[in-house]
Amino acid sequence: MKKLVFLLTIIPFISFAQQYSEVVSMPGKTAEQLYVKAREWFAESFISADNALLMDDRISGRIIAKGSIPVLNQKGKLGWYANFTIKVSFKDGKYKNEVSNISVLTVATDGGSDVTTPFSAFLDKKEYYQNASDFKWIMKNPPEEIALETDAAKELARKNKSIYDLIIKTELEMKDLLSNVQSKMKETEASW
Repeated sequence: MKKLVFLLTIIPFISFAQQYSEVVSMPGKTAEQLYVKAREWFAESFISADNALLMDDRISGRIIAKGSIPVLNQKGKLGWYANFTIKVSFKDGKYKNEVSNISVLTVATDGGSDVTTPFSAFLDKKEYYQNASDFKWIMKNPPEEIALETDAAKELARKNKSIYDLIIKTELEMKDLLSNVQSKMKETEASW
């Protein structure tokens, strides 16, 4: 029972941590070999790896960088930029890869200003955006108890669907980062 109570108290913090991570076993690889592979990935993946790197410490076995990925909407146009911190740590035989501090930058149109929002704010409302993508659901659950006309509900549902799709795509992009690092780490050196 005590374990259950403990788990119930930490679960909300886990969901708010908003990070994607993995520990990958690499038998037979030294921390130095893993560092070299990861450094190569950073150099190939970032336009300017030197500018993106916040920490590059071969001795402690850690590379930390900041990055940004454009996330496109369903029409193939820019929805927002997903900004993140990526950290790769190494030990002999394994490495840890983390993507954290995720925020989204929405680029203003019509002379407004750009807005940066923690991605967790969207994740917290993910289920709402999914439900509110259906205009019938909006008609039954109007915002602020205001009765909406069908056309207004359809327009609101369309906007909510767009946000929901961007949330899903952002989650996939963060998971793809982990996968891309893992692919690079597993590459073998070509003999030439």
